[in-house]
Amino acid sequence: MESKQHKELKEKAIQYLYNKSHWVTRMEVNCGFYGIYDTWGIKSDLITTGIEVKVSRADFRNNKWKEHRLEIDVIGIEVIPANFNYILCPKGLLQPEEIHPKYGLLWFNGERIINKKKAEFIPMTSKRKLRIIMSFLSSKHNKN
Repeated sequence: MESKQHKELKEKAIQYLYNKSHWVTRMEVNCGFYGIYDTWGIKSDLITTGIEVKVSRADFRNNKWKEHRLEIDVIGIEVIPANFNYILCPKGLLQPEEIHPKYGLLWFNGERIINKKKAEFIPMTSKRKLRIIMSFLSSKHNKN
């Protein structure tokens, strides 16, 4: 069951994406082989951002396998979930050096989100982006 804090941070992540000019955003977006992202958004220039919310160190360790999927090269399957990939956590829970080199780190300080580490841009095909968009537009799971 999702904690109140996890749900609150997902809502903050959606607002963060809107504030960063993402014109379409959703929670719980299925990114295929990569898995489900807590929040995902796309800008009008087709740049995408995914945010994984972590509210405990155990949660971070349990989902560390997702970060390694960025490195997997599966023949015929593009696995990149977003152009920019972030972890959002309560302030101080995780440190920049603990995060995958391609991921960024966002902290929520109780009032706003602070970017502690910028994510590396990862090229992603328009075809892959379209698949993800179609997935969340057709999904019964998404209510936003």
